Amino acid sequence: MKFLRAFLAATALLATAAYAAPKDSVTIGIALEPPGLDPTTGAAASIGDIVHYNVFEGLTKIGDDFSVTPLLAESWTVSPDAKTLTFKLRKGVHFQNGEPLTSQDVKFSFERAAAADSTNKEKAFFQSIAAIDATDPDIVILTFKAPSFDALFHLGLNTAVIVEPKSAATNGANPVGAGPYKLAEWSRGSAVTLKKWDGYRDAGKVAIATATFRFINDSSA
Repeated sequence: MKFLRAFLAATALLATAAYAAPKDSVTIGIALEPPGLDPTTGAAASIGDIVHYNVFEGLTKIGDDFSVTPLLAESWTVSPDAKTLTFKLRKGVHFQNGEPLTSQDVKFSFERAAAADSTNKEKAFFQSIAAIDATDPDIVILTFKAPSFDALFHLGLNTAVIVEPKSAATNGANPVGAGPYKLAEWSRGSAVTLKKWDGYRDAGKVAIATATFRFINDSSA
């Protein structure tokens, strides 16, 4: 999970902070508190540090070596001219409010990101999509205006996570995704705590039960 990579990167900080925690919990120090928890509407990197791959997931996942692998998409094909990408969605995926993931959710998420009033920092990428076919609930077809050779990478960024339409407007304060963790508490000015979501499709493989992101903006603390 992304917070585990952040945990490893912050080892020196955590060693000095010496937080006591059960073996199934981690506490991670980050410098800045995010203004909200919806990565599709805010540009702050701290948003993605907390929620990307934890609360929210996208069609693809970017690895530490920048490789792209399936996530909410089980597989995909790319047309010879690199203008059409066809994604097969993973079955059995639900959002944390109980709604099932369908191609309509992908269409809603990407059209929302491309809208005139969108504040998504990758808005130009989403506006490069000419059409989104969501006729089949398990298949999404993206047609781009021009060849898009890096589309799979863009779709793995935190700006491209899939949101559930009914909860989209309130994701900034109460994020609802399809990832393995749910928001447990946001103590403004102090910390955000995520708890393992038992409804996750692979919940049995999630070893960390609680992750707390503590805001420490003083590097000498």
